[in-house]
Amino acid sequence: MVWTLSSELTQETIQALSDVTVYEFAVPPGTGGPNLSTRIQQNFVHEMLKRQVRMTERLANIARRDALERTGHLLLELAVRAGKPSRSGFDGFECPLTQSDIGDAVGLSSVHINRVLKEMRLKGLLSFRNGIVEFLDRRRLAELVDFDPGYLRTDLG
Repeated sequence: MVWTLSSELTQETIQALSDVTVYEFAVPPGTGGPNLSTRIQQNFVHEMLKRQVRMTERLANIARRDALERTGHLLLELAVRAGKPSRSGFDGFECPLTQSDIGDAVGLSSVHINRVLKEMRLKGLLSFRNGIVEFLDRRRLAELVDFDPGYLRTDLG
């Protein structure tokens, strides 16, 4: 969910890597804009809160974790957000991001990301090939990078 004014103020660049549906709100629901249902207003606030929590986690990721931890944490987050794999026996997800995209997200160069992904593969943690992230040992990776998916909760309660 993107609020136009927020994106302009932060000078964010947004690029879709897959098909998206866009609904534009000139102002946030409930702040003098169009009259929207209470449910839409609640969903808007919920999505903004989830975004804030992810941004806080991203800041902690960059400030407190080394390159392997940053990258592993991001890929574990993306796996949770992607949902269950479509085929049984496979632990991973389709990832349309390039190494450069991942580097931008975690504050590292694409060359450094390449080294980190190789290190993860050699340590038996994950493989990233042809747009597919496969966890070879998700539990060990999560322990190594201190990943707790609790901040990705989707319920309102």
